[in-house]
Amino acid sequence: MHRSLPKLALIAVFLLPTLLLAWLGFAALRSETERGTARYRERAEATLTQTLQRLDRELAAVARGDGDALAVRFGGDGTWLGPTLARLPAANANAALPADPLLVRSLEAEIDRLEVAGELELALDRLRIASEGDRPLELVAWALETRALLAVKLGRADDATAARRELVERCPDARTPSGLRRSFVARRELARSAPNGTSDLADVYADASADHASLDDTATADFVRSVRVELAERLAREPDEMLARRVAISDRDVAQRARLRRWLATIPRGASDWVASGAVGGSRVFELADEPIASANPLAPTTTGERVLVAVTRDGEGWRGGALELSRLFARTEPGSTPATSRSDERAGVEPGSESSVSAAATSRSDEVAGVEPGSVFSATIEPLLRATREAPIARSRLAAPLDAFEARVGGGDFASFLAGERRKLYWTTALVATVLVLALVAAFATLRAVAREVEAAKGREAFVAAVTHELKAPLAAIRLFAEVFERGDVEPEKVREFGARTVRETDRLARLVDSVLDLARLEHASGGPKREALELGELAARALATVEPLARERGFALELRREADVRVAGDRDALTGAIVNLLDNALKYSDTPHAIEVEVARATRDGAARAEVRVLDRGRGVPAGEAQRIFEPFRRVGDELTRDRPGVGLGLALVKKIAQAHGGEARCEPREGGGSVFTLSLAASEQHA
Repeated sequence: MHRSLPKLALIAVFLLPTLLLAWLGFAALRSETERGTARYRERAEATLTQTLQRLDRELAAVARGDGDALAVRFGGDGTWLGPTLARLPAANANAALPADPLLVRSLEAEIDRLEVAGELELALDRLRIASEGDRPLELVAWALETRALLAVKLGRADDATAARRELVERCPDARTPSGLRRSFVARRELARSAPNGTSDLADVYADASADHASLDDTATADFVRSVRVELAERLAREPDEMLARRVAISDRDVAQRARLRRWLATIPRGASDWVASGAVGGSRVFELADEPIASANPLAPTTTGERVLVAVTRDGEGWRGGALELSRLFARTEPGSTPATSRSDERAGVEPGSESSVSAAATSRSDEVAGVEPGSVFSATIEPLLRATREAPIARSRLAAPLDAFEARVGGGDFASFLAGERRKLYWTTALVATVLVLALVAAFATLRAVAREVEAAKGREAFVAAVTHELKAPLAAIRLFAEVFERGDVEPEKVREFGARTVRETDRLARLVDSVLDLARLEHASGGPKREALELGELAARALATVEPLARERGFALELRREADVRVAGDRDALTGAIVNLLDNALKYSDTPHAIEVEVARATRDGAARAEVRVLDRGRGVPAGEAQRIFEPFRRVGDELTRDRPGVGLGLALVKKIAQAHGGEARCEPREGGGSVFTLSLAASEQHA
């Protein structure tokens, strides 16, 4: 426990400042997010206030009949005194004279009979006679129009053109039974064959539009629409900027007349309708009459179920006020906007024809609000109360009567972008803090490992110094003792040989110690691998046993070798022999009771690869489980170096591991069943030779 306290303290030194900085960063980010959200809500409220103020100004303008509002005026007796629409006046008084229906029907029957009989020439003569003289112009116009159609069937284009020109000149005011002027149809056909036909067609469009005075005149409405479609096709094929401007002017006139037509169709009973509905002295919302035929402009969307706000007040003996479509009213809440022409049901997002199918969007830039950075955009919309929205508005307000079925809502992508930005900040901050924490942990553990390695290295150096000192002092003391005895010269001849042999052994012991240190240093700093030659692993094991056998026999141990035939490896003969010798020496050194030390040489397969292994099996003290891998580290020995009862500096097994790794193998230690250890030197096997 006491050893863990410095490690925990070191980790705390790394982590506590990081956690403190992370907490401060999160707190600052949260406070900034709250302040930013409050600022955005304030700006949204300011945008909502401006939208409502603009709406109030527009409502006041409607009550005065100003701006885009249609002027509403009734007399004291309830008669409509405002603008009206009328058809073009007749240029010829005879155009008002009705033709005899019996005469017309009999003539039509005669022409049909002649056409069926194939006598088209007789039919043309009969029509020529009918178009001459002082006859009602409606009859003349019908005869000329039919003459032109029959001439086209006969392939007489000139006769057809002549008949149509005569119709335009003589009968400009004659109408079909459905109310369409026949001269408009004739002029359209003439324009189709004329060199400047597009310009003539534009004139027909303008004149026919001016003649469209009521919603009931569906024949004229349909004709105007077909001419406008043809104009659009011609201008698409042959663009003409001047002519396009003329058509655009006509489109605006058509739109204005369409508004007035719908308005006049909505008030057939005059002022009494508005008075009974409670509009006098205030304002009410009414539904406009619908056009039975689509708009003359094919590029303009169709308006159905559109509503209009009407404000009427007393003015002397009569009433005065204004009327404005809700789509236009709501769109005008946006500064610099133009009257809306889109489908009211599309703007509301509800089914066409439903009672709440009116809505308009008014987008205001938040940089118009004081204190708001340019470029931020809030979207202010006026929509039905029941309409669902994808996102909750930032600010909202229900409108006052008579618009209490609507509410103003302020939202927009700016607030969503702000929230997304704040989320990104949070994500990045979280990622940064997590990264810092991970790095801090890695640094802490790396530092701990480095400190631990340094401590272990220091302990190893201390152990090495202690072991080397211990190992050196014993043989040096013995050699000095023998040298002093020899110096006195009173040694018996028999003892001279004994002391000389012991001096040689102590000298060999010193040499082995120095060689072990040098071999370890050479293996750790060698730039190239060991020299390679084909070796038979059993022969190396036998050679190592022969080297160690005298010492083993002296201590009472027996060495047994079991080997498979022809187990070959590629490597350094001396280095591998030395590794096996070190394993045998280790088994002898850490065995308390004499016994048979077994050496096995065999083939094995590990991870799908062929291996050649030397296993040394002993019944010694064994190795604790936690030390099985660490005993192969340099200077690593179990126990305290100053009190250990076995000589050595902890380099033998380290040399074995280094030699194995240099040959692409490994060294490992495993407990042996029944006590003791199994040390294995595993090498890559070479191809077998017979």
